[in-house]
Amino acid sequence: MPKKTKVLLTQPSLIGQKIYLRPRTHDDAINAYFWFLQSEPQFQSCHPLPFMTPSEASEAAKKSEKSPDRQRFAIIRIDDNIHVGDISFYNLNNLNRSAELGILIDPDEQKKGFGKEAMHILIKYLFYFRGLNKVYGETAEFNNPAIKLFESLHFHQDGVLRKHHFYNNEYYDKLVYSLLHHEFSD
Repeated sequence: MPKKTKVLLTQPSLIGQKIYLRPRTHDDAINAYFWFLQSEPQFQSCHPLPFMTPSEASEAAKKSEKSPDRQRFAIIRIDDNIHVGDISFYNLNNLNRSAELGILIDPDEQKKGFGKEAMHILIKYLFYFRGLNKVYGETAEFNNPAIKLFESLHFHQDGVLRKHHFYNNEYYDKLVYSLLHHEFSD
């Protein structure tokens, strides 16, 4: 009997072994908002964050303008089409051919390789299909999972923003990591 082929609603360049990326929907925004709250928002960002209800988070996602300078993707597990995370690029600079990356994985789905595979897929897309030369990310010095993720993908630590992240009544350094196109191995 022939094997049934699963149809994935995305570009072939955004499909990996365990996950695929597709544009994020308003419903995905609600999931991501819950994950963000579970992950301690100020752990994730050094910017002031407004308190919102899930419906307000969904409305904010609806109102955010589509732009070639930034895009959010849902990370979808291939086996069951379950939304397990979000990944994005933003601050796209066409002159420098660079963009910043951000990622959030459902706390129940962490440490399963979804984040690393999603980052690899997005980086490959940005380098080979969008023509970028550099991708980068920032994280606080205490965010060991993010640091391990960057380092596992061969990012280089470019610098330190000293005492840049205020969290739990203390200032922490923010680390800047980058990866250049010629350093990327597919």
